[in-house]
Amino acid sequence: MDVKIILGTIIAALVLAYIFHSLQRKTNSDKHIGDKVFNIGFAISLTIIAISILVVGGWDGMALGALGVYLLFPSLSGLIFTKLLIRYN
Repeated sequence: MDVKIILGTIIAALVLAYIFHSLQRKTNSDKHIGDKVFNIGFAISLTIIAISILVVGGWDGMALGALGVYLLFPSLSGLIFTKLLIRYN
């Protein structure tokens, strides 16, 4: 079940990255919208994972770690996909 949730969020992140990229082509701003969104998500997920390592105790550390992983994979895949769209488009 967890793998399906993570794959679903990764697919949603890829679709969101493509939508951000198509919006970016219509507007002319310096920094890409997808870079902003996915960089913030990546930083937040790494922070949550670091806090979950520091929390010593049963379910609290595991819940924070799971939340960090649920944020890490979509933000990382969205960031990579955004970089590929910027480079090859």
